[in-house]
Amino acid sequence: MSGGRVKLRISVLVFLLAMFFAAITSAEDPLTQLKEDTLAYFKPLKGKVVSVSGDMISSDLGSTSGMRAGMRFTVLREGAPFLHPITKEPMGTIETAVGTAVVKEVTSDGSTLAVIKGTPKEGDVLRISEAKVRILFFQDKSVDWNLGERYYRLLKDSGRIDLIDTPLDRGDDSVVLAEAKQKDAQMTLLLRAEETDKEMILQQKLLWVDDASKMADSEVKVSNAYVQDLHFGERMLSPVGSAGDAMLFFDLPFSASLIASGDIKGDGKQELIITSGRHIRIYAPGTTLQNLYEIKGNASDDYLWIDTLDIDGDGKDEIIVTAMRNGGIVSSVYGLRDGEFVLLRESDLFLRRLNNSLVGQGYEKGEGFHGPVFKVTFENGVFKKGDPIKLPKGVNIYDFAPLEGLDGLQYILAYDETGHLNLYNKGGLKVWNSAEDLGGFQNAFKKDAPTMPTDTINRGVWSIKDRLLFRDKDKEVFVIKRVPLINMARGLGNKNSQIKTLLWTGLSMEERVVVEGISGSLLDYAVTGDRLIVLSKPLFGIKAKNILSGENPMGDMLYVYSLKGR
Repeated sequence: MSGGRVKLRISVLVFLLAMFFAAITSAEDPLTQLKEDTLAYFKPLKGKVVSVSGDMISSDLGSTSGMRAGMRFTVLREGAPFLHPITKEPMGTIETAVGTAVVKEVTSDGSTLAVIKGTPKEGDVLRISEAKVRILFFQDKSVDWNLGERYYRLLKDSGRIDLIDTPLDRGDDSVVLAEAKQKDAQMTLLLRAEETDKEMILQQKLLWVDDASKMADSEVKVSNAYVQDLHFGERMLSPVGSAGDAMLFFDLPFSASLIASGDIKGDGKQELIITSGRHIRIYAPGTTLQNLYEIKGNASDDYLWIDTLDIDGDGKDEIIVTAMRNGGIVSSVYGLRDGEFVLLRESDLFLRRLNNSLVGQGYEKGEGFHGPVFKVTFENGVFKKGDPIKLPKGVNIYDFAPLEGLDGLQYILAYDETGHLNLYNKGGLKVWNSAEDLGGFQNAFKKDAPTMPTDTINRGVWSIKDRLLFRDKDKEVFVIKRVPLINMARGLGNKNSQIKTLLWTGLSMEERVVVEGISGSLLDYAVTGDRLIVLSKPLFGIKAKNILSGENPMGDMLYVYSLKGR
């Protein structure tokens, strides 16, 4: 291909992308409209107190000035003039804050405000300053990921608001306000959504942190077509992160195997749960890892899977862990009761979380998974087996995730024992498979040897696959890719690992690397809010830099990446 053709194709691509983003940033863009409506409440304004009657103020600012009900003003009183130190010419007057007031009613040329605090007088100044407003941005799980991400960037790029992130992705207003207060925010922006067949209704609430009073409610309707276009644009231009882009990393002084996140205490905040040997450790994530609890498991347990789910409806997630124990399978459920973790129930089933429910599958010694995957309920401290789940032949409990394509149809994405991913339609027909395997799995077990001496058939293996978590509800899914040190000798370990996402368009699978170059073997990962948390074992299980510094060379690494902008 000639250089001229390459340049032409690149130019066409740039032109098309420019046209795309011009389209979604037009005045008809619902997110742009919501942004402009939000920023209007923080427009810098200056006016005068015309009169005071009790706790009500009359102002000379009206709708023609941009005045809106809900705006909050600082009341200032002018004092003595301050002079130039040399020429002694007046440069202005000293202003002292004497109170605050909120706009209640607006006419074209005036407005009425209620005094929040202070004792305003006629002639005082009313002002909204040009200083950035510190706002905690809360995006509920009901909001499409890319939709919330684009809105976040629109607000941030305006330069008017200093946005504060939070790992919270659920909780009522009081929980979010408590988080905002802890992070010294002036306000909190709460973004939630309701979804219909044709559109998503995006609902925004602006609250003041100091008194929990509401500034404004806003609502926009976003079509499903807009959301799909947004997904396309985000995937075309989102940057790839490297291991060095981690916003935080923790040098764990122990060897770990699995990680999950959940609201263990029922306070709307996500804790991290990490398995280490026979122990389960629970941490509060932040700039440091705060050790909250530790569960001591059975000495013979070899953990295979961990999940969290509120199985008894008490508002707190229970910890569900499946282990190999003395040649059998044991799944244990732990719950926080009176400040301590207690064992609620054990079962001889494989268990996992599937969306917001529990599913199980039987086990046969020497064979692995046995029978169909079925729904499980937890009633009065007892597991009850429910209806089987329709899955393609050979797909077991830890192999799959239900997936919705951009075409609106339902699919099953599943690993096979060779490490490839396959996509099945509702009828069980395979419509896509990955061109290469993804580097194998951490836990694989040989099936029992043939019972007859003359039987030389290789019985094969059964394995616990990598978890498939979603970034965008049930559309865009995270997958792990491991790169072996030597391709022909994979048992030597992995040189590095990456996490990428898959999105089925209805015709093809769109793949995008989110984080690459993670040293060693990626063990497991969790997603909490806008954070991707990765558990990784260094090459050969040894931290070379720790040997040089005289520190403990054993243990694993925990990396925390921000998903905003990726």
